[in-house]
Amino acid sequence: MIKNRRSVRALFTLGVVVVTAVGCSNREGGADSTNAPATEAPSTEAPTSDAPTTEAPAGEMFGDMPSPCGPATDAGVPTFADGQNGGDTLKLGTATDHGYEAAPGLTVEMLDAAKAFAGWCNDQGGIRGLPIEIVDLDGKLFNVPAATEQACAEVFAMVGGGWVFDNQMYPRFHECGMISFPGYAVTAEASMANGRVQPIPNPSNKKPASWFLWAKQYQAEAIGKPAIIYGDFVSTKMVAEQIKATMAAVGGFGDPLMIPTNPAGEANWTPFAQQLKDEGITMLSVVGEPGNMVLLYKAMREVGYVPELVLNDANHYSEQIVAEGNAEATEGLRVRTVYSPFDEADKNPALAKFLEIMEKYNPDGRIAGLGQQAMSALLLFAQSANACLDSNNNVLERECVLAEAKKVTSWNAGGLHAESNPGGNEPPKCGLIMGVVDGKWTRIYPELGSADDNGGGWHCDENGAVDIEGDFGDVTAAVDPTRPN
Repeated sequence: MIKNRRSVRALFTLGVVVVTAVGCSNREGGADSTNAPATEAPSTEAPTSDAPTTEAPAGEMFGDMPSPCGPATDAGVPTFADGQNGGDTLKLGTATDHGYEAAPGLTVEMLDAAKAFAGWCNDQGGIRGLPIEIVDLDGKLFNVPAATEQACAEVFAMVGGGWVFDNQMYPRFHECGMISFPGYAVTAEASMANGRVQPIPNPSNKKPASWFLWAKQYQAEAIGKPAIIYGDFVSTKMVAEQIKATMAAVGGFGDPLMIPTNPAGEANWTPFAQQLKDEGITMLSVVGEPGNMVLLYKAMREVGYVPELVLNDANHYSEQIVAEGNAEATEGLRVRTVYSPFDEADKNPALAKFLEIMEKYNPDGRIAGLGQQAMSALLLFAQSANACLDSNNNVLERECVLAEAKKVTSWNAGGLHAESNPGGNEPPKCGLIMGVVDGKWTRIYPELGSADDNGGGWHCDENGAVDIEGDFGDVTAAVDPTRPN
């Protein structure tokens, strides 16, 4: 169990967009935190990258990955290409919406992780002697254009963050030649844009399918009559439609009943529970925040009907689900994730390192899956920056860094998460299922060390990411054909 520190619960339902659109695990002691949707994938052997890496001083490691940080080389401290906000520090902007007044602290755990990474990296010398400085790019939910202008004026790159309305950074993002290594993407535009590399991709046209493959194989009796409950907001509706499309691509699922709800939350969930009962729904997925999931579960218990399978995305892997007074109601809930459970840190050196870095360099920071996503993005950026310096005469240049990152087709941040393909913008093909059993979060699938465990505690399937069809938004505004990457 992770000790909860400065826990801030994001009550605004749009936080759901973040969580479900990026898909990652969220486990924080105490209150539930907003997570970013993620993706999945590892293999039996530790993934490697096509990009060259720099040897870490004194053998410093992050899991099975040599640290990309260290002192200056014989070439001296790196310099910057003209007009790219260079200086005595390497300024990296981390996007969040933590200043939104209706949900203070929204996605702040990404900024917390970025600050911790900078402390750890700078203690080793920074990026070849160049200290990292983290710049807070607070979009405050509805002020993304202003935060984008701040990025253009102040930072070399945007790394490790995300905005709920991330489509609003375009076209300004391209106009100023910015690059991004986002922790997550929400909108179709941001997920398919160029000028960026996402360590755990979540493109709008291809989605992780490991959770539905598991359901099809092990819960076949439950998938015939599914329903999807979602907040009736443009982004959450899009996520719900993508879940529906993923079910269709996997095959074997019935046509889901789509049930919209008030995106600000419902005062009474009983009518929705009764509808599930009246319709004889056998499988349920909810696009929403854990607090509403708890309320719906309690309503389902009250009407005496819970679908055979309730299978949600990773934002529901939350302490709130199993908190006192909730665990009895939520018994049987299943969620998918691409991060090792925090309880298994003793078995995962990368996860243990993440927790160590947080404790040492940002002890008041929030610990959650979003922070892991941010850490993965920062590690990928740092590795790619080193590769650029090797090939570009010790000069940091944005497109050079991005080009090196595009070479990375196998990535797990030293074992921090399942393997993904950043360079190909493809989601992971691996994952695991967690569930509420006897009031506690428990690994459901695969069992560690079993035949279904393909290494690292993940089950992988060559069909674990599927192409989906549907109208998920116009991505052309986020693509600049004049950019090389």
